[in-house]
Amino acid sequence: MRSTVLAFLLLSARGGVAALAAWLVCRALRRAHSPSRLLCWLWLAVGLRFVLPWGIPLKLPRPESAPLAAAADTVQELGELPLLPPAPAAAAAAAPLPWYARLTPWHALAAVWLVGVLVLAVRGAVGYLKLKRCVALACKTPDGCYGGACVPTPFTLGFVRPRVYLPDSLQGPARQAVLLHERTHIRRRDPLVKPLFYAVVCLHWFNPLAWLALCAFEHDMEAACDEAAVQGCTLAERSTYCESLLQFAMQGRPIRTPGSLAFGQGSVKERIVHLLHYRRLGAGALALCAVAVGVSVTACMVRPQVEASHAGPEPPAATAETAEPTPTPAPTETPAAMPAAALPTLNDAANSPRFACPVQYKYISRFMSKDSGHRGDDLHAAEGTEIYAAADGVVLTAQEHYSWGNFVEIDHGTDADGLRWVTLYAHMKSCAVQVGQTVTAGQVIGYVGHTGYTTGNACHFEMHVNGTLVEPRYFTAYDGSDAAELTQEKADEILAEAVRNASSDQVTAADGAAALSGVELFTLPVAPPPQVSGYDPENGHPGIDFAAEEGAEVYAVADGIVTTADYDAEKGNYVVLDHGGGLETEYQHLKSSLVSAGQSVVQCQVLGYVGSTGNSTGPHLHFEARQDSAPADLTGTALLAE
Repeated sequence: MRSTVLAFLLLSARGGVAALAAWLVCRALRRAHSPSRLLCWLWLAVGLRFVLPWGIPLKLPRPESAPLAAAADTVQELGELPLLPPAPAAAAAAAPLPWYARLTPWHALAAVWLVGVLVLAVRGAVGYLKLKRCVALACKTPDGCYGGACVPTPFTLGFVRPRVYLPDSLQGPARQAVLLHERTHIRRRDPLVKPLFYAVVCLHWFNPLAWLALCAFEHDMEAACDEAAVQGCTLAERSTYCESLLQFAMQGRPIRTPGSLAFGQGSVKERIVHLLHYRRLGAGALALCAVAVGVSVTACMVRPQVEASHAGPEPPAATAETAEPTPTPAPTETPAAMPAAALPTLNDAANSPRFACPVQYKYISRFMSKDSGHRGDDLHAAEGTEIYAAADGVVLTAQEHYSWGNFVEIDHGTDADGLRWVTLYAHMKSCAVQVGQTVTAGQVIGYVGHTGYTTGNACHFEMHVNGTLVEPRYFTAYDGSDAAELTQEKADEILAEAVRNASSDQVTAADGAAALSGVELFTLPVAPPPQVSGYDPENGHPGIDFAAEEGAEVYAVADGIVTTADYDAEKGNYVVLDHGGGLETEYQHLKSSLVSAGQSVVQCQVLGYVGSTGNSTGPHLHFEARQDSAPADLTGTALLAE
């Protein structure tokens, strides 16, 4: 939803720029006495610019500044995104998130926009129906119009078969001039064009430049019909026509229904001054005005495109504009040019191998930074570009996440120092692997997309060592300066943190868990360091409460099978795992769960997210362990020590 909202805002901004430019051009052309009918064509082009996401491509040179180039690429990718969100890809062996877990602030913005559109649409429809009911008793006159006591001012009403309504008091030459004005509207299809333009403005009700375009279009539309009505008339006849304008403009509140065209609407003073000074242009001047309008219309329809980066070859991937919906391709092998990557070695930074780059990217917009809270690198590429496994491994997760979108997590095993390496690939258009599948370095695991929280087509790439986030640029074969040099000092710092996390996150049977069915190794169900409240089964609390932020990931403490994934009024959303040998673990008060009954899970696999469902006073995870249906006391172990 975020990408859809941003793409629509970019479309509205482009339309606003076109409207402002057209307004300036029209001011200049009016001073040159350009026919108003030409200006109407320019405003129609502006209206199309507000609704058409594509246009005439115009190649621009790539900015030398890297931030400007990245900003230009982001804007270009937003313009390539579909205004309608794509259908969610099926997650492999995972339960889909409930609808309420998918709601974001971007959904709230979309809801506000939709309410505004509906309010304006209903207002226009009600006004049209009221006006139509008011003149229901009007009778047809000999000149083909409709009149009567119910018609206070001249106007045209209707869309496909519009009618001209004239008051009975309007007679003589003035009536003929006004009738010519209204019939000019009908001949030029104005009764249909104006409501369509109003509908466009309703879609962009939050953009003041859209309303400026509508007002200017109405002004030039009326001026064009005024010019047609007084064409060939003497100055005296023009004065009579202007008196009619002034007379009906002063008769109460003007009619401003989208489906009607009132004779006295708009700025009457400007219309009268324009008519008194109006003169037909010569052929040369008219041709110059037509050329100026034609150039302006073309400029409105131009869509600037920045040249692609020359950092690497462009992948033969479909773009959002040209791609046709196709089924997810079967996993394929990457060309032999992508060798398998060995695991890095932190004890020998100078000779440490690097992971293969997971995608042929255009640029990297953001790198992993602990200071900013950004957990990985964002590798931007065209939608549909293949994403490769960075090294050999086993797929831990291949599912949908409210923030990561479609993502894949791969366990690459342990290196020579016993450190476990895991990589994560997010925002995929679709996944090409399944949980438990063995993959090799360079194997296609998915395709670049913009699912989840992202502003464009990119692969969010994370790397973990023993559960510690590390910067991928130190360990991945990026292009040129995107890769960072791994010094021994940096490697020692990462190694120390990884070892420290390993000792605090894990507990063995020798640490006090020997009674639990022979399971040798457990991990924390939430990220360390958690705040824990005690185990007290005698007072009705046969588990341990981990305080954590809402939305934090909840992990399986060991391999097992999901026996229950359900909702309970007391427990909220909860999951129960059977680890074999009579050992069970339970995870309660989840915001949402990502697994289903009967599913096999591996240690550290994400089961769901911390929440406050059921009988809960705040976001936390209630964790229970049972051995042979009896509560197991883990408070003496390093795993769950208070």
